[in-house]
Amino acid sequence: MDHLRNALQGALGQPVTPAPAASAAEAPGLPDPLKSDWVALMRQLGAEVPKDATMGQLTTRSDTRAKALADAGRGRDAAALKKAREEFVRDRDKRAWALVKDRFAALELPEKAYRSFKQEDADPVKLLAKLTSKRAEELRGMGAARLRDELGPAVGVGKK
Repeated sequence: MDHLRNALQGALGQPVTPAPAASAAEAPGLPDPLKSDWVALMRQLGAEVPKDATMGQLTTRSDTRAKALADAGRGRDAAALKKAREEFVRDRDKRAWALVKDRFAALELPEKAYRSFKQEDADPVKLLAKLTSKRAEELRGMGAARLRDELGPAVGVGKK
C-alpha cells in the first residue's frame, strides 16, 4: 500500500515520504531488546550487536556466543547468557499477552478467541502487531471463528 502511495506521490510531483523503519520492538508497548540486560550481557561477553538488530538476529547471535563460551570451557557464562535470553523472552511474551488482551477488549473481540490464540501458542508479538496495525479497526466485533481465519496463519495458528 505504501508503494502505491509513493508511486502516486512521485507521479503527481509531490515529495515521496519514506515509510518509518521497523524498530527492534515489533509492536508498541514492548520492551526494546537492545536496551535489555540480556543484550548488555551479550556485549559484556564479547558478542557484537548491531544497533538495528532484529529479535531473530539477536537470538542467533546469543545462541552462537553461548555455544562458543561453552566450547571454551566457560559454561557458567554460557548458562547465564541463555538464562538472560529466556527471561527476556518470557517477560516480553507476558507483556505482549497483557497488551493483546487489552486490544481484544478495545476492539470488542470475543474472549473465546483470545483464549484460543493463547492456548494454541500463537506468537503474542505478531498478534499484537496485527491488532495495532492500520487494519485492526476492520476486526472490530468480529466473531471468534472468523478472527481465527483472518489472523491465525499470520501468528502461527492454523487449521490442522
